[in-house]
Amino acid sequence: MSTMSRSQRARSRQMLEIARRYYLNDESMVSISDQLGVSRFKVARLLKEARETGLVRITLDTGGAEDADLAARLSEHLGLQAAIVVDAFGTIEEVRHRIGIAAGAHLQRTLKAGETLGLTWGRTLTHMIESLESLPNVQVLQLTGHVGSNLRESPIELARKASLIGGNNAKAIMAPLYVDNLQAAQALRDQPDIKEVFDLFDTVTTAIAAVGSFRPASDGGINSQFLPLLPPPLQERLLATGAIAEVCGLPFRSDGSLADPELTGHIFSISAEQLRRIPRVIAIASDPSKAEAILALWRADLISELVVDADLAETLLSLPAVAEVAPPR
Repeated sequence: MSTMSRSQRARSRQMLEIARRYYLNDESMVSISDQLGVSRFKVARLLKEARETGLVRITLDTGGAEDADLAARLSEHLGLQAAIVVDAFGTIEEVRHRIGIAAGAHLQRTLKAGETLGLTWGRTLTHMIESLESLPNVQVLQLTGHVGSNLRESPIELARKASLIGGNNAKAIMAPLYVDNLQAAQALRDQPDIKEVFDLFDTVTTAIAAVGSFRPASDGGINSQFLPLLPPPLQERLLATGAIAEVCGLPFRSDGSLADPELTGHIFSISAEQLRRIPRVIAIASDPSKAEAILALWRADLISELVVDADLAETLLSLPAVAEVAPPR
């Protein structure tokens, strides 16, 4: 039952009329003021209130259309099984959102019942999971330990949501991605529930992996959620080894070699060897600054499919073809 007073209803009607004239009819504030007999200050105030109360919602078209020609060129350039390239623009987060939606659509088109789906973690993966409307009946495995305290982006939460959509159980790793004490890490690894998940890694048929880069993003921000998890001395050591890319908490140099192998003893994640054996590894990434990281992971033979934005695709195409550096999967 509405509790709005007559004066409030009158104010809302006036606010709506002003918003309609300003946003839909493209009338100026001066014109609206003259025609409705209210001050320009009140027009501006009511327009601001209309946005704050949700009476007016402004959305921007950040793209989302797939570029089949660019995708075919990228797929040939890198020798991939498949590539999805999305025309996306706006802020880095808006582009990331579009890539997540495109990855979700690609997964829904291609995943088959009876598969085992492996999920990593990351902001783009979060958008992907939230965009899914359906999945076939699949087993869902979490491929890395949990990260931070943000439940929405937790790999445990992503695996849980995917399992609800796919109608099957999810197996989660109830341990952090990084454990500083090596003995504690080994003790956790020997726990039956954690060991069970690790033993199932070889059953994964399709994996979705977010690409992390140790290079700054185009807006100057951090391109990896993994690096800040590590103690500062370890961060410095890792960068000193030449690490530029990360997937599943595994750092790689530009030539595709694993950087700082000792770190893997502290990481709760699928191994590079196991990841390499998965028939489909769909890497998702946005922003041109991740081009070098993608090439590093490609040289490590860890990527079979890509979902990227058009700017990143163009950057990859501008770099030398890598077919002679490593054989395609």
